[in-house]
Amino acid sequence: MTGMARQRDAFLHAPVVARALLVALLLMPGCAMAGGQSNATQQAPAEVPATQAPATRGVSANAAREAASAQLEQVRPVATTPVDPSLPQPPQAAPVIPVDADAARPVDADTAVAPTVAGVPPQRGVIFRIIPPAVALLPAEAGQASATGPGQAAAATPAPGAPAPRASYLLGTIHFGTPEEQGIDYARLEELLGETETFVNEANLDEAWKPEYDGYRWLPVETPLETMIGKDAITLANALLPQVRPQDLQRMKPWSVLALLEARGESGGEATMDARLQRMASGAGKRLAHLETLEQQLQALDCVPAQEHSLVLAERLRTSWILRIESAEAMAFYRSRNLDAWLASIDRMEGLGEQAKAIEQRSRHCLLEERNARWIGPLETLFQDGPSLVAVGAVHLVGNDGLLAALRRDGYTVEALPW
Repeated sequence: MTGMARQRDAFLHAPVVARALLVALLLMPGCAMAGGQSNATQQAPAEVPATQAPATRGVSANAAREAASAQLEQVRPVATTPVDPSLPQPPQAAPVIPVDADAARPVDADTAVAPTVAGVPPQRGVIFRIIPPAVALLPAEAGQASATGPGQAAAATPAPGAPAPRASYLLGTIHFGTPEEQGIDYARLEELLGETETFVNEANLDEAWKPEYDGYRWLPVETPLETMIGKDAITLANALLPQVRPQDLQRMKPWSVLALLEARGESGGEATMDARLQRMASGAGKRLAHLETLEQQLQALDCVPAQEHSLVLAERLRTSWILRIESAEAMAFYRSRNLDAWLASIDRMEGLGEQAKAIEQRSRHCLLEERNARWIGPLETLFQDGPSLVAVGAVHLVGNDGLLAALRRDGYTVEALPW
C-alpha cells in the first residue's frame, strides 16, 4: 500500500493502516537493536530543501496539493522567456488559502467519485451497523419442512423459536490525528460499546515484542540499506528521519523506513485511535478479541522481498512531499466519511513508476485482500455469537474485496450510521 494508507495500514497505512501502528514499535527502546537505542533527542539535521514540504495539516486536500506544487516551483529551475507587454497575459493564480478542517468539508473528499461495489451504491460512513442473517434450519431440515419442485433448492427457513439476531458495529479507524480532526465523538462510541459484549480489533496492542520478531524489520548486517537504494538516497533518508540513528537506518528493511516516512508530520494525540478504543473497552470490562497476532501483522508487512521493495522506497524518497499530501488527503477523506474515494486515491499510487507500482500492489494485496479474507470467517462467527464492536483500519472496509462487501454477500445487513 501507499500513503495512509500504508495505513500501510498503513499502514498501513497509504497509504491503507498496520505499518502506522508499528511506528512506535520501530523506535521504542525495547525494540532497539544491539548497539544502542535510537536517540530521539540528538541534533536534527536540516531537511533537504528540494524535498521539504510545506505544512499541510488541517487544510483541504486541494489546498495541500497546491501548496506542495508551489513549494516545488520554488526549488525547480524554471526556464523563462521575456514577456511581451503587448500580448494578453494569463490570469494570475489565486493564492493558496489554508482551509480549517473544522470550518469546511475538504473539497476533494466531497467531490471525489467513489466506485460502485458489486452494484451497491457507496455509503458514506466510518461506522456501520451489522445485522446477521436469521438463524436458518439445516438444508435437510428445511427439505423436510417444505417440499420443492424438481431441480429447485430449498429456501432458507428461519429456525423456529430462534431469537432475532442482535446488531453489532463495525468501525473504520485512522491511525493518526486528534478526535477533533477525525470528527469522532468518543462519548458516542462508548455508548455503542455499552450495547455490545465484545470488543474486536486487528491485534492486541499490549502484546510484547519478542526478539524473534526482529528478523521482520532488520536487514542482515552484511546487506545494509545503502547497498539497495544508493548513497544519495540513504543521505536523504537520514535528513528526513533525524530521530533515527544512521546505523539503525542502515539496518531497517524498506517497509519500516516507508512507515516512518509516511508518519512524518502526523500527530496521534495522547494515543492512537486504536489504542484509545482498546483501553476504553478494557476499562468497560468487555471481552477482548483480536483478528491476528503481532507476528501475523509483521508477516504481512514484510511479504515483499527487501531488495524489490527498495525500489519503492528509493522513488518515495525522491518525491517525499507526496506522502505529506496523502496524509492531508487521508484525513480529508476520513473526516468526510468517503472511504471509497480514499481507497481509490491509494490505488492510484501517485509518484511511483510502473515497476514500483507493481511491487507496491503486491504489498497492498498482502496488507488488505489477504488479511480481509483471513478475517471474515472469525468476524462472522463473532457477529453470530453476540453483539460486538469491531475496529479495524478504515480501508479494510471498502472495495470489492472489503469487509462490507463480503458481509453483504454472506447475507448480512449493513447500514451506515450517521456520524
